Amino acid sequence: MFTENYMDFLKDVPGQVMEVMAFQPGTLIPVHPEALIAMLLCMTFGYLLYVQALRIMVREKVDPYPIWLHCWMISIDFTGSIMSWQCAIEHDFFWVFVLFGIGLPIWVCMEAVCIYKSVKNHRQEEFGSLVKGEVTLKQGWVVAIGMVIVGASVNLWAETLLGGFSNWAVFIIWPFTNYVFAYWTWRFWREQGIKNGNRFRNSMGLQWIITIQITLMWVPGLSWYIQLTPYLNTPAYYFCGIVASALAVINLYYCYKLPKKETLPNGKKPIW
Repeated sequence: MFTENYMDFLKDVPGQVMEVMAFQPGTLIPVHPEALIAMLLCMTFGYLLYVQALRIMVREKVDPYPIWLHCWMISIDFTGSIMSWQCAIEHDFFWVFVLFGIGLPIWVCMEAVCIYKSVKNHRQEEFGSLVKGEVTLKQGWVVAIGMVIVGASVNLWAETLLGGFSNWAVFIIWPFTNYVFAYWTWRFWREQGIKNGNRFRNSMGLQWIITIQITLMWVPGLSWYIQLTPYLNTPAYYFCGIVASALAVINLYYCYKLPKKETLPNGKKPIW
């Protein structure tokens, strides 16, 4: 566990991806169909992480996530978009790189909408402890943009350590980008629950989606990532995944114990 040099498996991540996800000659069936199924599951629940949040924002006019989560996510998905197109160009537009080159900008747009809504509607709650008096719209945007820059600086450094843009380094980080939906939210949701006494800025449906998506990152047979590269097939990776899933279950249970949200002022039911 502690003596093997896993960095040997970090070389040529795009090549490892193409080897597993290449189509069988004359067909549209990958060499390893189970990897395609795992990828589709990963992408589906990954999109649901934000689709469910946007549903809550439209119906209830609140963001279930803290703004820091969006600021960090938008920076890594933006760089991931560039990486995917760079790898697509360098590898004859292999379909996986093209797919994520198209899909990641959609995530970026959803994250941008969430940041905009948070600055517009929640800047006092998000940044009130950082300034005296009322947080102006300009102050909210200054802090939010600063948070994006901070997130980008960390992500770019990590991606450089993992081989850079040509090595599709974002692929190695993606599991962690799902774990943060438990890491960086548990205290936020606990505080909201105590403050409001119900599931305000939370949702059972959202908690189920987070729990499932995090678990898809590390369970053998379901994880797309460990099917594509031995670099992640380590005891430490599984331990990290188990802990992240456990935290997600704790968040789910805490949400379940809270009273349901009251009917909205417009008479509509809150998002489950």
